[in-house]
Amino acid sequence: MPGDSLHVSINNKAVTQNTYDAIVVGSGISGGWAAKELCEKGLKTLVLERGRDVVHVKDYTGTTKDPWELDHHGQLTERKGR
Repeated sequence: MPGDSLHVSINNKAVTQNTYDAIVVGSGISGGWAAKELCEKGLKTLVLERGRDVVHVKDYTGTTKDPWELDHHGQLTERKGR
């Protein structure tokens, strides 16, 4: 009974709830693609990300700019010291 010193609450689902077929570290271009592919194949996938939370659309500041509006106009910069 609850309150009884012999009563122990055990989460029997903990193993299945916290078990993954694949763990992807980083959601950059490669990690994001890998996670997508693994999920599409039916694997239970966990993605770990250390970076800041990116808000869709709001945090993509350069996507609506034309190339001439970007720093360096879309060209490679020259290396200093040449």
